[in-house]
Amino acid sequence: MKTPFRSFKAYLAEADDPSYYQDTFYFTVLISMNKDIGGSRDETKNDIRALPEVLTVTLVEPEKGGVQRDLGTKYLSTLKLHVRRPKTFNKALFMKKIVLQINNLRGVSVLRFKERLPKQRRKAFRGTYKIDESGPPLAEAMKTAADLPEDVVVVVLKESDGTGFQVYYAHRDKPNIRLKAGDLGRMEAGIDIFGTLHVGRGRNQPYEGVYIIQSAKAKDGFGPLLYDVALELAGEDGLKPDVEDVSDDASAVWKYYDTQREDIRGTMLVTDPDEYSLVMPYDRAEHPEANQHLAKVYFKKDKSVTQELIDQDKFVELKPGTQVPTPSAREELTDLAGELDIPIVKNTDLSRFDRLYEDVLITIGKQVDTLMTFDVRPSLNQRVWDKEVGVRRGVRGALMEIVDEFLEGLDLDLDVKDIVITGSIANYNWSRFSDIDVHIVLDFEEVNDNKEMVKKFFDAVRANWNKLHTILVKGHEVEIYIQDAHEPHISTGVYSLLNDEWLVKPKKIKPAIDRCTAVKKMKQLSREVAKLAAIHERGDYEAAYEFAQRIKEKIKKMRQAGLEATGIYSPENLAFKMLRRSGEIQELFDIYTQAYDRLYSLDQ
Repeated sequence: MKTPFRSFKAYLAEADDPSYYQDTFYFTVLISMNKDIGGSRDETKNDIRALPEVLTVTLVEPEKGGVQRDLGTKYLSTLKLHVRRPKTFNKALFMKKIVLQINNLRGVSVLRFKERLPKQRRKAFRGTYKIDESGPPLAEAMKTAADLPEDVVVVVLKESDGTGFQVYYAHRDKPNIRLKAGDLGRMEAGIDIFGTLHVGRGRNQPYEGVYIIQSAKAKDGFGPLLYDVALELAGEDGLKPDVEDVSDDASAVWKYYDTQREDIRGTMLVTDPDEYSLVMPYDRAEHPEANQHLAKVYFKKDKSVTQELIDQDKFVELKPGTQVPTPSAREELTDLAGELDIPIVKNTDLSRFDRLYEDVLITIGKQVDTLMTFDVRPSLNQRVWDKEVGVRRGVRGALMEIVDEFLEGLDLDLDVKDIVITGSIANYNWSRFSDIDVHIVLDFEEVNDNKEMVKKFFDAVRANWNKLHTILVKGHEVEIYIQDAHEPHISTGVYSLLNDEWLVKPKKIKPAIDRCTAVKKMKQLSREVAKLAAIHERGDYEAAYEFAQRIKEKIKKMRQAGLEATGIYSPENLAFKMLRRSGEIQELFDIYTQAYDRLYSLDQ
């Protein structure tokens, strides 16, 4: 009994010891672990726990706001660290010191970190209250011109050809530079506001001529002010929610406009709920009653918000064509993390950010609930294309360098007839899943009289190259193909990189999509891939190899027949795209390759 008592007495005496100092706090890190180098999560946790001043390391599960994601060769994991701060360090410097130590662990990289503040204690509530979700809480959160600091303005930049406009927040002295989520300069200046709306004009029915929100990002509470200005700019043409992706927050704003704002009028674009998928994201179209407000185009009766901004000298309209800097991939990554108010670790090795960029997008971004998002876009992908005129210079230069590297690896004297971009990225049905398909056009007969042998050779070379390289340009993976100059290529969009011009300019045609047949074909082939996987798992490599060959040939013929008959929106082509997005095409090729290797590696 005496020993515990003495320990407790010593503990009490610590408060009177001026040399004693202890300050602990929590912060979270999102780390990437290379499975082949960094080891398991538990091993990594133990390594971090062994660092000086680190007391505990625990996982933060997804339901509590963390990330725990297996990405094949890497694992992303959010960890909560309880650390003891030395007296000579402030918190920010000490967190950076710990982060640098974690970065020095083999195979481990820190993507972001943030102090985890303790939750405030709730005060006891006495009395009655009523919860009302009809709109007032949202209205109270909406900011007005009066909420903007003196040095922040709302900027409007219209396209010179009338195809759209931007509305964004900027510093008064730099109206052509948007205030962004991850902008450290903005944070250091004490400006806690950011936001940008990109708006484009629709060109196909049922929203032809209507202005459409193409992307929206803003600080909580400051988005609706930009929406109001955009509504007033749209005027009689009207403004419509994004047809591709609408966040829950944005949906709430549109619902508030639809039900609570007397100065805003909504008109249905379609009346049949079966047509909702033409005017809103497909996942929301599956719940028509809850998302009817997204099937409308909205009109504002007056321009009171713009006038209020003008009266307070907080409105700037730039001359059409004014250059607004385009962010780099590193800046976009920082901006993405900044949405969560989380600083990105500074590191001079930018290649690591390039490799992890898509992983972070997948991890932080909204998960895609459907594989079938093939509706027509109002414009080509403006990160790749300069309006509808041609490919952006930087994109063209990057793609030509990739092709040069590929051809140098072949070490053959080849007469390249053309280098073209084709596929969905060169059309109005592009999506976040689209690859940049680059076709190198050659005359196979000039290589060898046996065209079939030449084709098989190039197929093997390009498949191996694509497997070994994962190159992203503007967030889309680059796929190399070798095409015979005499082979007909069925596509409604073909652009020559060599001559920098359209060979076949895409046209916006409202697709008649047979979703039922496409899904039916996809599920049928999916079952065959599952059967193939079972054969492979039981070790029958000869049967797996032969079955994989049959499925490959079946998919190839199915897709080709669909393209020749009705084009890119044929059920056969859509079934192929769904299989590719679901990962089953990759699984098929992986089993095919593994079965071949095992089959011919056996002792004879």
